[in-house]
Amino acid sequence: MKTFIINNLKIACVFCFFSAPVTLLAQQQVRGKIIDAIDSTPIAGATVFIAATTVSTISDTFGNYSITVPVEGSFDIVVSHVSYQRVSRTIDAPKPLHTIDFTLDGMELSGAIVTARSNVRQRDVNLFWRRLLGKLPSKNGLEVLNPEKVYFYRSRDNVLKVSSDEPIEIVNHEMGYYITYYLQSFEHKYRENETLIFGKPFFEEFTPQDNKQKEQWEKKRQDVYSVSLIRFFRALYHKKTREEGFLLVEADSIRRASTLFPLDKILQFGENKVEVSIKSNMYVGCINRYITDDAIENTLYTLTNTEQGYSANRVVVVFPPQVFSIYSDGSYSGHLSIHDPGHSMTGLSNTLPIDYK
Repeated sequence: MKTFIINNLKIACVFCFFSAPVTLLAQQQVRGKIIDAIDSTPIAGATVFIAATTVSTISDTFGNYSITVPVEGSFDIVVSHVSYQRVSRTIDAPKPLHTIDFTLDGMELSGAIVTARSNVRQRDVNLFWRRLLGKLPSKNGLEVLNPEKVYFYRSRDNVLKVSSDEPIEIVNHEMGYYITYYLQSFEHKYRENETLIFGKPFFEEFTPQDNKQKEQWEKKRQDVYSVSLIRFFRALYHKKTREEGFLLVEADSIRRASTLFPLDKILQFGENKVEVSIKSNMYVGCINRYITDDAIENTLYTLTNTEQGYSANRVVVVFPPQVFSIYSDGSYSGHLSIHDPGHSMTGLSNTLPIDYK
């Protein structure tokens, strides 16, 4: 999972994507060997997984592994073993075959910050879970199995930091996933109202008990997929944002009810990717239908009205000035900054594995 910088802007929000499944147009292969840092002996039984997917494998008796990456863009590969410290590698240069060896150090405590409860308010705890999950934990929604392993610290300058020595175990009862989340850093600056989250989730799909549960899970997955980041990037890559119902508006245009954000000015097409260069705040909304000329001329009304047929699943997010690359399957490379007031795209309750189809 990439770094997300999330600002809780005071705006009315709504955002929506078409719910067609992801088509995996290209895949990458990774292979290599996992050894002990002290004596270079091979490590068998290490779990190797691709972050934000359901794809994993186990190293063999010789420490060798091979895994298929279901995305065209950059990805994080993680190696975990009960007797060793977890390691990961970010691959920013996609290609058909990668050879990556890992050397693991023995397990040792990292010294997580544990503070007196008086230093941490309930609002701090709630803020962390809302930012990470998109909502508060619950027995029927997103259930956190080991919340006692999460440590909170609030500094004198009102900065909240959260850490965890162990993966956070989460059950998504709404969509039928077991999520192992490796939190690397969490920091919220109250003064700036800005949150920095860096972590790597891994998804495991549950087997439904019956057809009714299967249908419920799939309906929820489709609802979440309809507001996923990957759908927007696919439309942007193919320059079909208007056809697929996306309204891209410059920041000032919200107030002036002006025109669409000029795609030709922000997209630079390469051989197998598109560089996105945003130089001013870009609001992104969707009315879940073809963007008509009337909708463009009445931008403010299109984004904010609540009449039936316009705002059923609508969300608005803001992309501040930045540069990143996108690929045809909706994957991307680079650090992504999103102003997401409702956590509609960045919370785990609103996130599916990349290989969902």
